[in-house]
Amino acid sequence: MRTDFGGGSLQSQVLGLVLRHSARRIIDAWAWAPSLPWPYGVVDQLGQLQRKVPGTRFEESRIGPIRARVVRHGSARPGRHVLYFHGGAFLVGGWHLHGGLLSRIAAATGATVTSVEYRQFPRHSVTQSTADGLAAYRHLLAQGVSPEEIVFMGDSAGGFLIFTVADAAREAGLPMPRALVGMSPLIDFDFIRTPVGRTRRGDHVFGPRALRTFGRVVGGAPGAVRTPVDCDLATLPPVLLQVSSSEALYRQVARFAQLLEEAGVPTDLHVWPGQVHVFQAASVVPEAVEAVGALAAWADRAWSAVRGEAAASA
Repeated sequence: MRTDFGGGSLQSQVLGLVLRHSARRIIDAWAWAPSLPWPYGVVDQLGQLQRKVPGTRFEESRIGPIRARVVRHGSARPGRHVLYFHGGAFLVGGWHLHGGLLSRIAAATGATVTSVEYRQFPRHSVTQSTADGLAAYRHLLAQGVSPEEIVFMGDSAGGFLIFTVADAAREAGLPMPRALVGMSPLIDFDFIRTPVGRTRRGDHVFGPRALRTFGRVVGGAPGAVRTPVDCDLATLPPVLLQVSSSEALYRQVARFAQLLEEAGVPTDLHVWPGQVHVFQAASVVPEAVEAVGALAAWADRAWSAVRGEAAASA
């Protein structure tokens, strides 16, 4: 089911202009010479400047060799867990960059959020990123958390991982999580098989060369990496997808929502016009506040359904 929201706030327009003249220029430069020793870790440090929701606690955890961040707000409720996979094109992000968004998700959903600092390119492959996500899911289950209490969430590259990790869990014989939530998720590295939109001009963040270079460098040859479209879609739990119709990945996300529905997966598609990629992270943008509230309400219904099913079977 598709739901279209309003957009076009002054804040979102200003943010788009700022990113077009800052982040996009840096990303376009990377696309010309991706093999240079780019300081990917510097980007993550910018996250320390973000405002966090008051009353949020951040704790470090270890899942074998993998670092994870456990985020709780004072409104945390039992029986609600989010396993979060951050975005960043499998190149940047991790410990700090998504702190503000994580705090807002924790506060809005009342969930305990575990954010995985999975291994990333160029030192590690996307397949290893998926393996780290699966290890984190195993860790939560080993801690006694029911799969019915767990919602996978992720943005951009992390939205890619919510599907590949769920599919890896299926292959490993593990139960599915309660639901999946993807914000502007990357769906495929093969932009011919699953086309992107705005290919001539790009969007506020990604130019057309950046997308082509990213698919070739990080994704490798077609078929080298399992992507969401390669997963056994019919076995997935309910899915929420959020995206802006103005971003380059919109066509991929809309097409994937259609594939999920054709596979019989309950799917909700939330669409905003005029927003930047992963606009949910921008707390000063009204549409971002609305989007986080909408995903929290959707997740609340998913968790509430667990209690209803338990009561019906009692």
